[in-house]
Amino acid sequence: MNARPKTLPLTPQLLPNWLQDLNPKSDDYAAKIVDRLLAYAKDNAASDLHLDSLPDGLVVRMRAKGSLTRIASIAYGHNSQVIARIKSLAGLLSYRTDIPQEGRLRLATGSDARVGTLPTLHGERLVIRISTSQSQHWQLEDLGLPAEVLSPLAESLDAPSGVVLICGPAGSGKTTTAYAGLQKLSQADASLRRCLVSLEDPIEQVIDGVSQSQIQPSVGYDWGAGLKAILRQDPEVMLIGEIRDAATAQVVFQAAATGQLVVSTMHARTVGDALARLIAMEVPRHQILSSLLFLLTQRLVRSAASSSNERDGVLLVEHLPKWNAALRAAVLEDHGAEAIEAAAVSSGMRTLRELAMEYLKNGVLDEVAIRRHFRMGGVL
Repeated sequence: MNARPKTLPLTPQLLPNWLQDLNPKSDDYAAKIVDRLLAYAKDNAASDLHLDSLPDGLVVRMRAKGSLTRIASIAYGHNSQVIARIKSLAGLLSYRTDIPQEGRLRLATGSDARVGTLPTLHGERLVIRISTSQSQHWQLEDLGLPAEVLSPLAESLDAPSGVVLICGPAGSGKTTTAYAGLQKLSQADASLRRCLVSLEDPIEQVIDGVSQSQIQPSVGYDWGAGLKAILRQDPEVMLIGEIRDAATAQVVFQAAATGQLVVSTMHARTVGDALARLIAMEVPRHQILSSLLFLLTQRLVRSAASSSNERDGVLLVEHLPKWNAALRAAVLEDHGAEAIEAAAVSSGMRTLRELAMEYLKNGVLDEVAIRRHFRMGGVL
């Protein structure tokens, strides 16, 4: 796994115009490619870059507005390697290719990017998670949320305590939605503004009026230590960047039960999946029912009108209806994600799939984009 695959020349048609003038034999080959990849990602508002090692070079894909697209195939350099260059910039051990590593990369824009590596059959796979622009301050009204979602979300953010949970896959814009909610709270009149504290990895946007803290696992300041620390700061509203494990989920709901409003994100495909995951994380069911104020899952799907040079997207959102007897029973009896989703649909929830079909019928989305996001196969 550690051996460098044989360097083979790639045909010009596999390289975009902005990479074709580079020579794999030059000493600065990797440095120039990395600079251009990061610039290209910035220009296209990308959230992620994926680099996969294959026998004859690297395949580079970019996620923008939720869509993952192959943008280049790059030959291995003779004297410098792209992945080794990125690892060096991120403070990782470039000579260790046999273990996963995580680090951070400071971009020219001033924002941070997370870097993660994974050993694979032909070499390392590397993913760069790019933070949103620090100067981009989204308002809830700017996100394209439908009125039936925007209104209860705004009401939940005004509540004194509880959990507001924004879910979706990578690249769905859930962090942007969470930031927009925090932005709304930070803009309250001074006499009404609450104590706002966040715990993030990394801090993706600086918001005036919020005490933002970034975890530093290398010095022992991990999620567990960070959660304990910010709870001692007497916060009224907390943003927890992401619920990643059972311990974090339990602390979030405990904080909500003791008087804090907590805004957080979580990877989950649907409302049913999100609730099932909270149950699997051993959050007490009575706390879910009493503390979960608002739950939505979202997808950002490229619109049918987007050209190859544009990254416009359509935001699809499903949200949990207000708790009723059917929904409470589905959570308490724990029949799984499908049963919870069925109860939510019977209570008036419109699913992501239903919304996608409506947009397809109206020509807003195309079939290719929907299949990519929902893996519908022959359903259409």
